[in-house]
Amino acid sequence: MNKRIKKKRELEEKLRIAESHIDFLIYETNRLNRLVERNAQATNNEFEAVRKEIHEMRTKRIFKKGWL
Repeated sequence: MNKRIKKKRELEEKLRIAESHIDFLIYETNRLNRLVERNAQATNNEFEAVRKEIHEMRTKRIFKKGWL
């Protein structure tokens, strides 16, 4: 077998393997991005709940001071 043909086939095989690895990495990156987005949204929801709670506490404190 000609050395050039053999080398070409080896490179083609390496290219196919690299393409499959790249596809896998793109899939995993997309999956991780979705996970990060969900975690960010959950964190934002928790912060919003804490902000509301703090606001309610401040509001109650203001009314109590006003009546004293």
